[in-house]
Amino acid sequence: MVFVRVHVMKDKLSAEEKRELGDKLIAAVAEVEKLRNTERHQQTSWVQYYEFDPDNWYNPHTLGDPSAQWQIDVIAPRKLLPTPEETKLVLEKVTAAVRSVSGEGLLPARGPWVHVYVVPDLSWGMDGRVPNWDGWRAYFEADTQEEVDRALATVFGKD
Repeated sequence: MVFVRVHVMKDKLSAEEKRELGDKLIAAVAEVEKLRNTERHQQTSWVQYYEFDPDNWYNPHTLGDPSAQWQIDVIAPRKLLPTPEETKLVLEKVTAAVRSVSGEGLLPARGPWVHVYVVPDLSWGMDGRVPNWDGWRAYFEADTQEEVDRALATVFGKD
C-alpha cells in the first residue's frame, strides 16, 4: 500500500515517464515496507502528480535546470515504516527512482527533495475504519482465494 505525491513542473514528464516513475516509486516504497509488489498490492497503491506552471514555483536562485524542480511526498502508516532506518531507506530508494527517470544532472538545490510523512498508529483510515496492517501484509502475500478472504477479514476486524 503505497501513497506518493510527485510535485514537478508542468510538461516535465511525458505520460510514459509518469508510468515508468510511478512503477519505480511503488516498487521502491513497497520494498522498504516489506510488501510483495503484486497486482493486489498495486490496486492499493497511488502516485499522484501535481504539475506546476513555472510561475507557481519560486526559487530565488536557480542552479541547474530551473524546470527540474522536484518534491516527492511519501505518506506511510507507522506500522509499515516503524524505524528511522526504514524511513532513511525510503529517502534513498525514492531519490534513486526519480534520478533513474530525470537523469543524474544537477537539479536545483541538489534535488530531488523527498519528504516522508509517517502517519501515527490509529491515524490512517479506510472506509471509516483503521485497517489491520498485518492483515494487509497477508492479503498481498495470499496465493489462494481462501487466504485472500481470511486476510481481508483480518484487515477489516472481522477475524
